[in-house]
Amino acid sequence: MKTAAKCYPMKWLVLLCWGILSVFMPAGTSLGESGVPYEVTLEGVADKGLQGILKALSNTFAKQDEPPATLYLLKRRTSDDIELFRQALRSRGYYAAQIDVEIDEKSEPVQVRFHIQTGPPYLLKSVDIVQESGEPFPETVKVPSAAELNLEVGQPSNARRILDAQDLILRKMQAQGYPFAKIMERRVVVDHSVEGVLVTYRMELGPLAHFGATDIKGLESVEEGFIRRKLPWKQGDRFNGDLFVEARKRYTETRLFSLILIKHAEALDADGELPISIELKERKHRSVRVGVSYATDEGAGVTASWENRNLFHQGEKFKTALTISSLVLALDNTFQKADFMRPDQSLNANLRVARDDTDAFTSNNLETSLIVQRELMRGMKIGAGPGFRLSRVDQTTEDQQNFALLSFPGQFDWDTSDNLLDPTRGGRLRLQASPYYDMLGSNVTFFRTYASYSRYFILLEHPFLLFAGRGAVGSMGGTDRDSIPADIRFYAGGGGSIRGYPYQTVSPLLDGEPIGGRSLVELSAEFRLKVTKSIGLVAFLDGGSAFDSVYPDFSTSLRWGTGAGVRYFTPIGPLRVDVGVPLNRREDLDDPFQVYISLGQAF
Repeated sequence: MKTAAKCYPMKWLVLLCWGILSVFMPAGTSLGESGVPYEVTLEGVADKGLQGILKALSNTFAKQDEPPATLYLLKRRTSDDIELFRQALRSRGYYAAQIDVEIDEKSEPVQVRFHIQTGPPYLLKSVDIVQESGEPFPETVKVPSAAELNLEVGQPSNARRILDAQDLILRKMQAQGYPFAKIMERRVVVDHSVEGVLVTYRMELGPLAHFGATDIKGLESVEEGFIRRKLPWKQGDRFNGDLFVEARKRYTETRLFSLILIKHAEALDADGELPISIELKERKHRSVRVGVSYATDEGAGVTASWENRNLFHQGEKFKTALTISSLVLALDNTFQKADFMRPDQSLNANLRVARDDTDAFTSNNLETSLIVQRELMRGMKIGAGPGFRLSRVDQTTEDQQNFALLSFPGQFDWDTSDNLLDPTRGGRLRLQASPYYDMLGSNVTFFRTYASYSRYFILLEHPFLLFAGRGAVGSMGGTDRDSIPADIRFYAGGGGSIRGYPYQTVSPLLDGEPIGGRSLVELSAEFRLKVTKSIGLVAFLDGGSAFDSVYPDFSTSLRWGTGAGVRYFTPIGPLRVDVGVPLNRREDLDDPFQVYISLGQAF
C-alpha cells in the first residue's frame, strides 16, 4: 500500500505538465509532432526594397523551415520581429509606423500575417554643428554643410547617414588643422508635430596644430631621403589629416613596403607643433614572374621576368622580361627613376631587342626611348622624350628594307579604374602621338597617332554583372603606306583586337597576306557575369578593321566577331579562356572559331 501511495504524486506531476503544455500547443498538435508549421506574409509595405529589408531581418521568415515547438514560441518569434521591424523603419525615417501581427491558429499550417502601416517618412528638418562651449567657431574654420555630410535637409531622415556624419565632421575638422577634434554629443530630436527630425552635433575643436618633426622608423635598404621627398607636408605646415591618406598612397605605390603606419602624437610639443611618426616594414624588392598564353592563331607563348624595385636604394625600378612564342622572340628592359627633378616626375628608359615573325612581316629590331613622365593628378600622367628604332623588315610582298627611325613620342594616360587585371569601375584613356624620321637616306617622314578608351559599368551587384566597353582609333600620315615600315603599320584581328579572326588578318590583304594599313578602328563590348566567387562568364562582341587610307574609311564594312568565355579568378588576376566566332567569315581565310587563353581580362 505504501508503494502505491508513493506513485500518486508522480502521476499528478505528469498530468500537471501535460496540462501546461496543452495551453501552449495549437489544436491538433501532439507531443510526437515536430513543432508548429506555419506560413508567413508581410502586408502593407509597397516599397519592394523596404519589404526585402524587413524580410531579411525577420526570424519568422528566415526560420520558416524550422517551426517552433509550441505556439507560445511562435508568438515570441513574431514579437521579436516586431521590435526589429520598428528599429529598421525608424532608421529610415518612419517614426510613426504601426505594426501588428495576426496569427490564425486554426489554419493548417498556422497563418502568420504581419500588418505594417509605415506612415509618412519623417523629413530631416535641420542639421546643426555647434561647439560644446557655446562659442562660435573661429572665422578660419569652415563648418561643413549638411550636403557635405551626405545629409539632405528636406529628404527622409536616415539614421545610418546621421551616424556616419560624425566621422565626416571629424575628418573635415582634422583637414583644417584640428587633429584632436571630437564629438561630445549627437542629439536627434523627433518632432511628431511636424513629422520631422532635428539633428545637433556638439563638439570640441581642440587646439590648432601644425606639422612637427617627422620620425621615420623601420627602413633597412631604402634610403630615408627617398621617403622624406614623398612626404606631402613640411614641418610648420598647418595640420591636415587628409595628407596621411595621400602619404600612405604614395608609399604603397612604390611597392616597397608591407606595412605602413602613420600617426600623430597625443599632444603638441613644447613648440606647439604636432610630432608625426611613420613606421615602415620593407617587403622583398626582387620578384620573378612567369606567364603563359595560348591562342589558336598565335600558338603558345611564355613570358618570364625579373624585377628589382629598389635598384639604387631610392625606389629605382629595373625590369627585364623575355618573351618566347611562335610570333615573337623579345627581350624588354625598362628602368624608372622616381622623383626625377621633382616629386611628381619620373624618368623612364626602355630598351627592346626583338625578332617579330608574323604572316605579315619578319622584323629584326632594336628600339629604345627616354621618356620624362609627370603626374598631373592622381591617375593622370603625361610624358614625352626621344626615341630610336633600328630595324630590318622583310615583307613577303616587298623587298627587304632597313630603317633607322628617329622619333619623339608623346603620351597622355588617364586611368580611373580600380584594378589593373580585373577592372570593375572607372575608365582608361590613352593618347599617343609621335613623328618619325628615317635617318638611313630615304628621308621618309611620317606621323603616327593612336587613341583608346575603355569604360566599366556595374549593372547588378547580386549577381555581379558588369558591362565593359572599349574603342580605339589610329592614323598615320605624311607618306604613302609602302614607305612606312611594315612593323609599324596598323593591323587588326586576334585576341587583343577582334576575336574570332586570325591574327592581323582584318587588315588590307595582298594575295591573302596582311600588309597593314595607315588607319585603324576597333570596338569591343563585354558583359561579365560573376557566377561564384571564383568563376565568371563573359559574352562579347568585337568589331573593326585596318584601312589603306590615312583616316578610317567607314564606307568599307567593318568585320565583327562574337563569342563567350570563362574566367577563373585567382589572387594574381583572372585566368581568361575565350572562344571567338567570325560573323563575317571568309571561307578561304577564317576558321570557324578561335580560342584564346591568357591572364587578365581582354581589356
